[in-house]
Parts: sequence; structure tokens; C-alpha cells
Amino acid sequence: MKRIIHIVLGCCLLPVVCGSCITTKSNSYLQTNDKLPQYTKAEYKEYRLHPNDQLRMRVLTLNDEAQSIYSNGNQSSTTTSYDTYRIYDDGTVDLPFLNGVQVAGLTLREAAHKIQDTLQTMIPDAMVKLAMANEQFYFVGEGHSGAYSFYKERLNIFQALALVGDMKANGDRRRIRIVRPDPEGGLPEIREFDLRSASIIDSEYYYIYPNDVIYVSSIKGNFFKVENYSSTVGTLSTSLSFLVTVINLGLSF
Repeated sequence: MKRIIHIVLGCCLLPVVCGSCITTKSNSYLQTNDKLPQYTKAEYKEYRLHPNDQLRMRVLTLNDEAQSIYSNGNQSSTTTSYDTYRIYDDGTVDLPFLNGVQVAGLTLREAAHKIQDTLQTMIPDAMVKLAMANEQFYFVGEGHSGAYSFYKERLNIFQALALVGDMKANGDRRRIRIVRPDPEGGLPEIREFDLRSASIIDSEYYYIYPNDVIYVSSIKGNFFKVENYSSTVGTLSTSLSFLVTVINLGLSF
């Protein structure tokens, strides 16, 4: 009788244990499994400026007066001083003696050339250098939520996760979502992809841009998911033994 009880209970619990385990396939990156989504290569597109972006600007010129105005009074040719300017909701930025320069929708390089061309009408030898002052991305979900600064250009999704500290084991790597603002102020774009596929490299989902929000949800049915198989087997074995003992006591009466 005991043997029959063990077999029945084992058959009932085995599907639960197997179906609740987080496997290597569900968490491993760079898999070449043909059953995973296959993404095509895509050319990298430079980031285009958005309203509320903040720009650091440096002006290089031999004109001491202009240099003083645009470099916080530091006239040294080796100064690394920057002034910070915010892009307004209408896409323009106000600079000393230059009001309402339209830069939203431009790359940093294009914006620098536009400001430089305009500034050279007053300062012929002026050279303009631009950089982002608020270059960050955001991570929300199964992991260490927060804002993280870019340390390099062309930051990819794996480098971003390295900054975050990767996600928890129960993070759904099959459905990573990136919420990307529209540079023209429209509705944000939501991109969803499977991070486990090796074809993610150099695809349209590979690179992270300033102001991106990376969202990682829990695996569906996360409440029943098992992260540590050995400890779970031990717990189930103990529970099974206890249950069998209770049943045996009931049969003895």
C-alpha cells in the first residue's frame, strides 16, 4: 500500500516540479537555437536630440571676449569648462546672443555644426563642441531599478545589463521591452524582443539610447517557478515523507 501511495504522489508532483523549474534555456544568452526569434542586422542610427535634453557646449576661439562669455570666464585655450543648456519643449535652445536655435531631431554632430555656423556670423573662428549632460538610461523590473549613466558611445544591451547588475533569474528574458521616446514629442515607441537569441547582436534591438527605459517583467507563473532545484527537491521530499506518514497513520486507525 505504501508503495502505491509513493508512486501516485510522485507522479502527481513530478509535472509540477519539472514545469516550475527555471532552466538554462530560459536564462542563457546568445543561444543559436532556430526556434528562437531571428533578428536581421540593422545599421546603427545616431541618437537624435529630444526636448528636455541637456547639452554641454564648449566654444573654442582666439577671441578672448567671446571665449570668456562661452567658457565661464576661463580664457585658457586648454579649458575644459562647459556651460549647460536645456532644449525647450518647442525643440529650441537659447545660447548667449543666439536665441531659439532649433536642434531637436538633430544628432549631436548636426546640432554642433548648426550652432557653429550660426555663431561664426559673429565669431568667424568659433568652433563648437557639444555633448550630452543628461545621458542616461533607466531600468525597471526584475533587477536593480534605477537610472544609469552612459560610459561610452554605442552602449549595447549587454553592457547596459552589466551596469545594472543583470536581472534576477525569474526575469522574463523572452520579452524584454524598451520604451523609447519620440524625438518629435509624439507617443513613445515600445520595442519587444527575446534577449536569449544570438541574432540580437547588431540588430535594431542591440543598442541602447539616452532616455531609453528597459522594462523586464517576471516570468509568467513566477509564483510557482523554482530557482534552486536542489533545495526544492529537498523541500518536496520532506513534505512527501510527512504526507505519507499522515496517510499511514490514517490507514492504521
